[in-house]
Amino acid sequence: MKIVSVLLLLLIGFGCTRQRSGPPYAPKEALKTIHVAPGYRIETFTTEPKVVSPVAMDVDENGNIYVVEDRAYPLNVKGHVGRVKMLRDTDGDGYPDTATIFAEGLVLPTSVMRWKKGILVADAPDIWYFEDTDGDGKADVKKKILTGFPFTNPQHTANGLVYGLDNWIYIAHEHAATAVVFKKEFGDQGSDVRYADRDGGPSLPRPGHNVRFRPDTGELEALSSSSQFGHSFDDYGSHFLVSNSNHVRMEAIAARYLSRNSDLPIANALDDISDHGAAAKVFSITEHPRFEMLSGVGEFTSACGICYYRGSTFTSEPVHNIIHQDALSDNGSLYLAKRVSNTSEFLASTDAWFRPVNMYIGPDGAMYVLDYYRMVIEHPEWMSSDTYNSPDLYKGEEMGRIYRIMPEGVPDKPVRVDLGKASDADLVKQLENPVVWWRRTAQRLLVDRKAVVVAPQIADLVANSKSPQGRVHALWT
Repeated sequence: MKIVSVLLLLLIGFGCTRQRSGPPYAPKEALKTIHVAPGYRIETFTTEPKVVSPVAMDVDENGNIYVVEDRAYPLNVKGHVGRVKMLRDTDGDGYPDTATIFAEGLVLPTSVMRWKKGILVADAPDIWYFEDTDGDGKADVKKKILTGFPFTNPQHTANGLVYGLDNWIYIAHEHAATAVVFKKEFGDQGSDVRYADRDGGPSLPRPGHNVRFRPDTGELEALSSSSQFGHSFDDYGSHFLVSNSNHVRMEAIAARYLSRNSDLPIANALDDISDHGAAAKVFSITEHPRFEMLSGVGEFTSACGICYYRGSTFTSEPVHNIIHQDALSDNGSLYLAKRVSNTSEFLASTDAWFRPVNMYIGPDGAMYVLDYYRMVIEHPEWMSSDTYNSPDLYKGEEMGRIYRIMPEGVPDKPVRVDLGKASDADLVKQLENPVVWWRRTAQRLLVDRKAVVVAPQIADLVANSKSPQGRVHALWT
């Protein structure tokens, strides 16, 4: 009888094993492993082969979607296989159906932002500008804008290109890490950050802080705080930052205000605003999780891609396969970030290959989640040699998903994006749009066009708009 029971258990176990299809999972199966908080719905926006190894995205005024593919992570620094894809929705159903390579030959690209008629791309030690001048869907102009950033640990390189409320372009940047095992690959500690084509222009001596710049005017400044991978702004310019164990931080005083009084005794302008502290507990639901580092299990150890959305901050945690939400409330001159749930995360997956690394707010008001989808996500500097010499290191490099999250009850219909053809007057109206993508894009286009002819309409918006966000954007436009 005991032998029969043992055989039966073995057969049941074998049957269960046979039924498992992953990881890795095919896109449809992967979606089933993701659990999102009540009140929200999640869907697959696009997957491989249209995108692989995605780490950042931006949507331009014509609806083109630019996605950064960091295919070389973590060690292939000589292959120059990094690239930017351009995706398009040609049939108007709200999902991209074409994908072309817009820019390639990059090393470890981390960020993309629409600028002028092209895009800016962060690929340490440089910030590049790419433009397609002949309309074939592929960049034929490549110009180095900034240079001098460190090229050390990939998690510490320049990233997070964001068009700010004040019309500066912001870059997330932290101090250079010191490589030991992979010093040959990541030993570039950087130099003065400067414009590549402006001799005698401004320079920042290895700032170790976030940076902002204005390519048109040649201005370049270091900020009073730093962020590791990703940063975000609320509707009024409050600056949220992140490091691997500190999942939500805030710049308390901007550098432009500190510089007014050089005698002010300020040791640090960065504040951790979480009420549950650094290295906070996380609620992972991963089946058969994989950890290369035994420290930090069950707590924030890879926080990144922070995103402000609907009064909360959302932080990715790819090692634990989650996205964490904190509700923001006033706390003097800063915010206080409180857990929305004390028992679960905003988003969690049972799939150990699910690697959310970044988020983006699109023109439809949805939050897009970039899933790097890899077996291994930690950097080899902290791995055993057996792991970084194994084929597991790059498993998933030709996979990747982007998910779309919307609140329940929001109409599920495609949003047509055609701001590039909008008149200046129509752009002014978009400064009041409830979705930040429209406000920010309209402001950028008005500033780029130098649309002084609509100054009276903008002034009227400042004085009479019923939208607080609209008044703020009008003031800065």
